[in-house]
Amino acid sequence: MKHTRKLGIFLIIFIAVSSPLLAINWLDERAIYPYNENLSLASDLTLGLTMSAPASFLFASPASDWVETGLSYGVTSLASYSMRTVLKNTISRQRPYLLPDNDATQPADTSDSNQSFPSGHTLMAFSSAAYTQTVFSLNYPDSPYKRAVTAATWALAVTTAVLRVASGNHFVTDVLAGAAIGSVLGFAGPYLTRLVFKDKENAPTLMIGPTVGMQVSL
Repeated sequence: MKHTRKLGIFLIIFIAVSSPLLAINWLDERAIYPYNENLSLASDLTLGLTMSAPASFLFASPASDWVETGLSYGVTSLASYSMRTVLKNTISRQRPYLLPDNDATQPADTSDSNQSFPSGHTLMAFSSAAYTQTVFSLNYPDSPYKRAVTAATWALAVTTAVLRVASGNHFVTDVLAGAAIGSVLGFAGPYLTRLVFKDKENAPTLMIGPTVGMQVSL
């Protein structure tokens, strides 16, 4: 939980300093690119791959843990998407492809052109990466899949963030904020689930044998 607290403090400070309500800062100015549809589509692909990483627990964990892990990941993803939606609908910031001298190419759908902050793709990708690493560390630290899966997941998350800037969809501070927020939520999700189900008989379990079923005690 110490890491989660530190990330939370960093998140608060970062958002206060790099608020998109302020003028575009020196960091953003260094990486403004025109819209590129191919790179934008590539970021969709890397996001999808990152969010599918927790499927590795089908191999790394016993079947009895599948339901709990699925519920935990579902709640974490829902919290991340909700945070993304609230922030985007609350904070208005134009995307880079609307800036003067950078608006020659734009996507076909510009309905969310004033919802640049934070980067939703980055937020969701880092949430999934942080969630995957945390579950491995807490529950399956000796799994042979741990290093490969976590390394690949973080690499995909970082690639997603880079592509969101390179494709002209976001400023650097958009993706940094998305990465910070997503990481906090991704790290916190497994810890909260662990507290809810720790040493409790009502934890959902999946039983596989001659018949397959789920047991939930209330």
